[in-house]
Amino acid sequence: MSAETFENVNWLVDAIARGLQRRTCPAVISVLARLAEQKRSFPHFVEPDACGLPVTRYFAETIAETMMLEPDLAAALATLDGHFKWQQSSFYSDELLGEGFSQNYGWCQLVGPEGFFPGDDFLLGLLLLGPRRHYKDHFHAAPELYWPLTGPTLWKQGAGDFGTKQAGDIIWHDPNIIHATKTDQSPLLAVWSWTRDTAVGARLVG
Repeated sequence: MSAETFENVNWLVDAIARGLQRRTCPAVISVLARLAEQKRSFPHFVEPDACGLPVTRYFAETIAETMMLEPDLAAALATLDGHFKWQQSSFYSDELLGEGFSQNYGWCQLVGPEGFFPGDDFLLGLLLLGPRRHYKDHFHAAPELYWPLTGPTLWKQGAGDFGTKQAGDIIWHDPNIIHATKTDQSPLLAVWSWTRDTAVGARLVG
């Protein structure tokens, strides 16, 4: 295990926490409280098997855009490029989500069983979604926070219409609320967190 990577991961997680602290709301308070409970000392640190996906071709571009919003966080992301274990939900497919979706979608965990620290019924990670994509209606038992670092992007909940969110906005999904996301001409990089009930994954509607 690399002490340098350990320091850089903690730098990134702390930069996320500082960014969220500047956007205080009940959702952020909930996430920060759960993050403070997680074990992040060196004995709990693991280096996941790094894995890239086609969507990571947008990572450098989204880091550059993040620099305008959160320069310290962007610098931490750049330092860790190549160390993340990018994944996709196993039951998502182009047939369900549109041609090319699998080439334009991926997530990784910072805190959680697939991340650098184990997590105690708590997940913290990153989402990458390529341009002109529709992450269709889905839901999960876990309450969820999204913090888009790039934008604008479109988000909706329940039967409502899509609304525009800018980089830096906070998006909160209550447990089992149906929600969806769309990108336009630019890719999306977002921080996400599940604060409890993390054992059951997301399910697409229909």
